[in-house]
Amino acid sequence: MTYQNPYPEGKIGVLEKGAFADLCIVEDNPVEDLDVLADRNNIKLIMKDGKIYKNIL
Repeated sequence: MTYQNPYPEGKIGVLEKGAFADLCIVEDNPVEDLDVLADRNNIKLIMKDGKIYKNIL
């Protein structure tokens, strides 16, 4: 199995104009406590393919 870039027409891995982004912003630090992601009230922003699906910031 080899890695295939899901966004061949755009840049990934950078934060700049024209780049694609999948992003999830949460209330607390999921690195310290993964259960933060279990409560959907902690999820403040969800972005997939550069489109915002949830934004309560």
